[in-house]
Amino acid sequence: MELRLWFGLLKASVRAYARKQGLTPSSVTRYLNGQNLPPDEFLADLIYEVSQSPNSGTRPDPQRLWRLHRKAQDAQPGTWGHTKQLKRKIREARAEARAAQHERDLARKERDQARRSLLQTGQVLDSLRSPSSRIDEVYVQSWSQLIEQLQQAQTELSETKLLLAQAHSKISELTLERVLPDSSATDRASSVAGPEPTNWFESATQVRMPHWGTFRQMLLAHRGWTPSQVARLDEVSDAVVSKLSDPRAGRPIQRRGMVLGYPQAGMTSDMTAVVAKAIDAGYRLVVVLSAPLNSIRTQLQARLDEGLPAPSGTDEIHRLTGTDFDYKILAAGLEGLQFEKTVPDAPFNDGRNLGRAATRLIVVKKNLMTIRRLVNDLRKVPTPLDEIPALIIDAAVDSTLTSKRDALGSALAELLAILPRAQHVGFATTPLASAFLDPDAAALFPWDFVVSLPRPEGYFGLPEINAAAARPGGLGPAHIRTAEGGDRGLREALDMFVLTAAVKMYRDSFAGRHWSQHGMLVLGPARASELQALRTRVAELWAASDYESPVGRGRLQALFESDLLPVSRQKGALVPLSFAELVPSLEKALDQFGGQQVPSGADPDLLTLGIVVSGPQGVREFSSTGITVIYLSVPTGPSMLPAITSGLGFHAGYQDLMRLYIPQARDQDGSTFLSYLEAYRQVDEEIRAQMAALPSLEPIEIPPLIATLAKGRALPGPFAFRASGCAEEAERAGSRPGMAVAPASFGTGVGGDSVEVGEMDSDVDARDHDD
Repeated sequence: MELRLWFGLLKASVRAYARKQGLTPSSVTRYLNGQNLPPDEFLADLIYEVSQSPNSGTRPDPQRLWRLHRKAQDAQPGTWGHTKQLKRKIREARAEARAAQHERDLARKERDQARRSLLQTGQVLDSLRSPSSRIDEVYVQSWSQLIEQLQQAQTELSETKLLLAQAHSKISELTLERVLPDSSATDRASSVAGPEPTNWFESATQVRMPHWGTFRQMLLAHRGWTPSQVARLDEVSDAVVSKLSDPRAGRPIQRRGMVLGYPQAGMTSDMTAVVAKAIDAGYRLVVVLSAPLNSIRTQLQARLDEGLPAPSGTDEIHRLTGTDFDYKILAAGLEGLQFEKTVPDAPFNDGRNLGRAATRLIVVKKNLMTIRRLVNDLRKVPTPLDEIPALIIDAAVDSTLTSKRDALGSALAELLAILPRAQHVGFATTPLASAFLDPDAAALFPWDFVVSLPRPEGYFGLPEINAAAARPGGLGPAHIRTAEGGDRGLREALDMFVLTAAVKMYRDSFAGRHWSQHGMLVLGPARASELQALRTRVAELWAASDYESPVGRGRLQALFESDLLPVSRQKGALVPLSFAELVPSLEKALDQFGGQQVPSGADPDLLTLGIVVSGPQGVREFSSTGITVIYLSVPTGPSMLPAITSGLGFHAGYQDLMRLYIPQARDQDGSTFLSYLEAYRQVDEEIRAQMAALPSLEPIEIPPLIATLAKGRALPGPFAFRASGCAEEAERAGSRPGMAVAPASFGTGVGGDSVEVGEMDSDVDARDHDD
């Protein structure tokens, strides 16, 4: 009866309401008649619709409806109702644990503040001590008060630790009763901070999440995601947003963290989901930092615009940047940063104001001048900046910083400083990212949390690229080839590029599909002049390849029989039995090039067959979907290791065709690039394993761990050096409270879902002032 009373307030037909909610009319009728018990989502949507209906008049108490619903759930026969009760117990136990941890973090911060004040006062007292002077009674009194504060903070810390221990004990008890799953045996997160939303996040989003709902529906309807993939993305984003501070809290609290995923493993979708949920939770200023290239920023803006339309019935998102323009000085147009108040006497972050305010979305390059413009404009905003809940997403954590890193880091730190309620979340694809490695980036270190995502199912990374296979002459690497110096190695890589395109076409004829993407990545030096020379060299070799002649066909046949055929056979992939059988598909593939000298040379979208020539900076931000051959043209050196991983990803349907060509040269100590690559893989995997095995590991403990592992694996260059430097910097700065690593045993499983770029110029310094 209560449910029908609520539905009657809508003054809508069952059919119309069912269509709006994506349900069948018969299901809604059975819910209203009491034949079937509706799920929690049905009640939440109904309560929301009634609250928004202008015709509903005086509404009954929603808590009464929830209580009756819970009572009906508990009365269900069999184990159904019992399961619901146990799930509520789990949520309550986790809520107690999170509340205890929050109190512990606050106590730690107050304790550290008291210690600093105590030290400062002691220094003043020491300066006053002399044979001819007396200690001022005011300072003595301050000293006594600070000692009392310190003792009080320590007492509160002991009490919160006891409360936390009791909460953990309760969760352990539920685990033993098999109410709470053992995290080691599931694919869910396990951490001290916990993967579930905190109390503020649950209460802020328990009824509706319109932006997340719209993005979720787009993934299902237009991007082909499965419900399980969307469910994993839901948990990933919850694990991040729940660790941010409450935008409605009376006292502003900043938190800085990192999401650690894998290259080309759907990081842009993870980022979009976090932004969508943060907006639903009340964050009204979102700043997304891209790598410092125009094309990368444009693509990131387009992806966010696509995933974050203003849902029906919500306030719009004011976009202060677009696909064709970066952030500019607003000057007279400062109204773009005006944050409206529905209740003028209340602070902007009051729920009554946040609920009606529009969100400002800004996507900017990680560029010194652009960041300074934004900071200067924000200083002119009349709304108190400490009332604006802001989320700063750094999508370029992996990027190698330029020579301007000191000034840029200071500008980003200033941006955080003027927004006391801002949260900073970096998205990295390796624990060897610059935020962990570079001591100059300590101001943006993820002090408070790291959410580590597991390796997605079906992912093709460093372990797979270095797998062995039986080939003529014995067992050898399945996917790695050492390239001879000069043009011979590059020519072989180009031949393999053509062969793999032909095999894709061959498979098309059996699968009834069309490969829209196929590419080759040529990795070169960072300097623009050297990179242009490499492009010219690739173009000349391509023009002289002569694949229509007997000589060219002979090269392809020899490579097919000695390399491609045995590897693909061993991996059980569909492959022609002979080169002659491949020829029709080869003709089709060559036709796709359209006579271009360098196919799609500046088109990393790879809509047709194409070659991308890039330096280490630009390659890290574009989609690897379709990339099959990677050729490293520069001499051996560890600085190119992260760029190699950026060419990997899922590569579903053609993993057996992947080839990585690396130089044969050795360093002075005899090390090869292959040995560096293996050391890099081992360090990356060992750090992730440590983070998963030690949920209580704090972010500040990760840099010295990197340094130790890099040294043990003889990984040279910037990794060991910077890790050591960051560890020393962190030791000097001292540990900060509230830090926890949260290994999340879930992740998206959709390949190729990363930022795509329209240009591959990696000369970052030359473009640093292109506005």
